[in-house]
Amino acid sequence: MGWMRKFGFFSHQVLLLFAFLGVLFVPFSFRYLTVQSDITTLLFEDLIVFIGEHLDGFYMATSEISSDSSTFYLLFFVLFFLAIALASGLSFFNFWKTHKDLILKAIQLIVAYYLAVVMMKYGFDKIFKVQFYLPEPNTLYTPLGMLDRDILFWSTMGTSRTYNIFLGVMEVVPAIMLLFSRTRVLGLCILSGILVNVVFINFGFDISVKLYSLFLLFLTLLLLVPFFNQLAQFFIFNKSTVLNRLSGKELIASNPLRLALKSVVITLFFVETLFTYIQQQQFNDDAVPRNLLHGAYEVFEVESVNAIDLDIKRVFIHRHNYLILQHNDESFEDYQLEVDATRRQFILTDYDRQTMIWQYSYSEATQILEITSVDLGITIYSKSLSWRELPLLQPLFHWTVDEV
Repeated sequence: MGWMRKFGFFSHQVLLLFAFLGVLFVPFSFRYLTVQSDITTLLFEDLIVFIGEHLDGFYMATSEISSDSSTFYLLFFVLFFLAIALASGLSFFNFWKTHKDLILKAIQLIVAYYLAVVMMKYGFDKIFKVQFYLPEPNTLYTPLGMLDRDILFWSTMGTSRTYNIFLGVMEVVPAIMLLFSRTRVLGLCILSGILVNVVFINFGFDISVKLYSLFLLFLTLLLLVPFFNQLAQFFIFNKSTVLNRLSGKELIASNPLRLALKSVVITLFFVETLFTYIQQQQFNDDAVPRNLLHGAYEVFEVESVNAIDLDIKRVFIHRHNYLILQHNDESFEDYQLEVDATRRQFILTDYDRQTMIWQYSYSEATQILEITSVDLGITIYSKSLSWRELPLLQPLFHWTVDEV
């Protein structure tokens, strides 16, 4: 039994060190702490590419360490083996033997605060409709059966602001609970349920945050491990129990200093998650003004000098600067778009980085968009569609089926 207990302690140390390394180096889309991704790239990209190139049958589309990429998976493996090496190596140092419990306690608090800021960011992004944004016109005019499951899920979620606010609040509340020792364990319990649902959504709808959502769930459960017995006593065996707190009093004895540090950290968290919205006074992405040409256009005529049949039925201007052509067979062709309003030009770039310049004109009175390509010898005439009036985007609600 002695060796099993030692192995259990060692495994717990490895997992906590792995969690800490993940907090430091797993890239996350922070608004202001962008240096994290740069450090990860500097320290691990070459090593990961080297490992990937020497693994039989391992495919890397890019060396960039991004969500659910092959390099992202390799990063987790590297960090895990690094955690094993650290746990093994540190066991030989007297400093580690003496202060191990305090260091691991500090890691637990760091992980708890990391979970808090990540979930606050995800939560506020939902509340303000930035994560599940309003479906773009090109998505709305795509036949349902031709949508990928992740786009379908994302688009469906983006049609309901009420549900987005609910989801956001359900993530923000436990995140805030993680910041205080009295509510930390309860916050972890709530968050574990939320993240289980998130993980199954990501797997069920093939959304490319599978590994990262699993990592967040792992962190949550890892922090709950020391409390499993007490929680089981209370919830399963109906016995009274005293729940220990995961607090920082053992790390910083001075109450004023601990309070000051905590205040600074919480302030930084709210700056990271809320400052941009407050600064721009934009609290509902659905209402954020789009550019003048943003929208969907029904093609009613195509003039071709060279008898080229482009077979285009609609033109879309995407809010993130793309021009998208929808053909009669429901296929799509998209280009990165730069609009030169002075010269009335669309500067298009395809996936091969080839550039084309098309002239355009738009009449607000008639809502007709005219696009001309001199090189192709074509002119496309299209009229703006009232895409925001589609049934999917209407705020309909029925208390009874009789109203439907």
